[in-house]
Amino acid sequence: MQNFVKSKEPAFCPCCGVKLNGRWENLSKGLVKSLIKFRQGVLDKNENSIHLQTDLLLSKNEYNNFQKLRYHGLIAHYRNPVTKEPVSGYWLLTRRGNQFAKGDIHIPKKVMIFRNKIFERSDEYVSIEEVMKDPNFNYWPSKFDTHFVFLDIHDVDDITFDLNGQGKLF
Repeated sequence: MQNFVKSKEPAFCPCCGVKLNGRWENLSKGLVKSLIKFRQGVLDKNENSIHLQTDLLLSKNEYNNFQKLRYHGLIAHYRNPVTKEPVSGYWLLTRRGNQFAKGDIHIPKKVMIFRNKIFERSDEYVSIEEVMKDPNFNYWPSKFDTHFVFLDIHDVDDITFDLNGQGKLF
């Protein structure tokens, strides 16, 4: 099995032809809009486990790209707290996701992904305001200043982190 190749030129496995370069995943305006919808769904439901198809009204594009928010640490897969099994279709908002949505933190603008793992983060950091700088999109952080208890992924014993900082609830 070939490993990640850090090069601007495309690299392919000589045996099977699979691409060995990663891809950059940008934090786009569309992803941030999905995050804002998701956060509002958490606040409306008053529970930090949201089923994308039944609890939120996402467009097809928002639904198909929603999982990319996990590369930035803004959402995570949800696991049943009793059985520790993953619950299909359910996601949770991380503390980082909540802080970013409220405008409290900056995060890397893009991350390098290869085989579903993060290999590099950009040096450029952005806030939610910078991503959503389009004057036609009305975003007011004060609208979401509702107090809500979010999962603090650093205080939970049932989460493991891989070398790239991707967390999994168990």
